[in-house]
Amino acid sequence: MKITALLLLVGLVAAFQPARAAHAAIGTVVASTEMPTLDGGKAPLLGNVEANVLVFFRPDQERSLGALRELARCQQEFAGKSVRWLALVSGSAAPPAVAALMRDTAFAAPVLLDDGDTLYGSLGLDLHPVVVIVGRDQKLAAFEPFRALDYCPVIGARIRHVLHEISDAQLGLVLDPPKATQGGSAQVARRYRALAEVQFKNKDYDKALDSVRKSLAKDPLLAPAQALLGQILSAQGNCADALPAFNQALALDGASPAASEGLERCKSAR
Repeated sequence: MKITALLLLVGLVAAFQPARAAHAAIGTVVASTEMPTLDGGKAPLLGNVEANVLVFFRPDQERSLGALRELARCQQEFAGKSVRWLALVSGSAAPPAVAALMRDTAFAAPVLLDDGDTLYGSLGLDLHPVVVIVGRDQKLAAFEPFRALDYCPVIGARIRHVLHEISDAQLGLVLDPPKATQGGSAQVARRYRALAEVQFKNKDYDKALDSVRKSLAKDPLLAPAQALLGQILSAQGNCADALPAFNQALALDGASPAASEGLERCKSAR
């Protein structure tokens, strides 16, 4: 009976990955069952949206606190888009502790209670916190455990990929940026630059500008980020501020085509 219940909830689980990275196979069908809510009601697991973002967490865990704070920032980027956020917690969790964590982190989402951790177990999960993304077709599209660095950019890229806003290659740039040669800060800088590039290509200039500035705050000597800063400012019609960025990029990398081309365009526009 237990196996039957799990199959009804998640569909036929084709395969599981090894131990610590275990989860149901991408493409597994996830049934939209009714689940109890923290406030005593009922709600469906999935909505009729392009991306259902399921956040599994524990109220007594520091990592869950950090994850929900990061995800609260991510939510702002997807306001008005076809994205539904849900928080999922074990049915054995203390409701006051769960409510306090949601309030303290400003993570805005209905809280569903996973009685007996049935859904959690059916998805093959073995760690908290973790984000699971399910598409409109009710298929498991992505799985992302918490990471101390860049969680918001990574989750944002995962969602944008499901929304078909970025390609597989663009997603790869965010998930696996070029190897850093200057330690942790350089790797963070490259990740933010990759995110900014995706946002720039989508003509989301304000967010691209914010991301590239975060990149340069971590590594001001990153020539591609300086060139991208110039490109974004130029696209916004701000060549006055774009020119110093292009010049700085060329000072760091004299062979940068993005910087040299951008510089010429801005000079021609004056």
